[in-house]
Amino acid sequence: MKLVESASAEQLLCLERRSFLKIATAAIVPAVFMPPAFAGGQTDFWSKPRRVWLQRRVAGRIEEVNEVYFADGQLLRDPYIRACRLLRDVRAGEAVQMSPVLLDILCGIQGVAIAHGIDRPLITNSGYRSPKTNSATEGAAKNSLHMQGRAWDGRMPDYPAKMLAQIAQYLQGGGVGLYVASNFCHVDDGRLRTWRGA
Repeated sequence: MKLVESASAEQLLCLERRSFLKIATAAIVPAVFMPPAFAGGQTDFWSKPRRVWLQRRVAGRIEEVNEVYFADGQLLRDPYIRACRLLRDVRAGEAVQMSPVLLDILCGIQGVAIAHGIDRPLITNSGYRSPKTNSATEGAAKNSLHMQGRAWDGRMPDYPAKMLAQIAQYLQGGGVGLYVASNFCHVDDGRLRTWRGA
């Protein structure tokens, strides 16, 4: 498995978009979804250390990352790399630097769920996809953001995929796809758009 160590221009752009996500969250998340940490000063949530809890079933076992990946204004290298490895292309055995904005979107989704009493992992179906894996994936977009480490597909136990999609839409960090029949949600840090799939 390889993990790209140098930041690309796209990754640097993602770092700049983190501030967009902070502003969008403060301005857009409605009271029905708003965790107490957002209420009365929405920047409080984003000023705290950011944790992401991810799980993935690979070869019959559960892989897990439940760590703070961002604190004191910077990415924490080792937890970030562990998250990137979990979000790797399992078929190709390749990991890349995942978008920090994508991790922030996932962190925001979990923050809202926790505020409503549900502290569960995000179960990963797909993170990074190599071009070969993407072309072999049924229904995958030709220029999928998965190939750039900027997209995640998955679900949260005990939390409907529809609710995850609604929260992600309010965070306005990027695209959101809802796959009701398959019970998962797609989120990415690309342009704002929504869709429903099978």
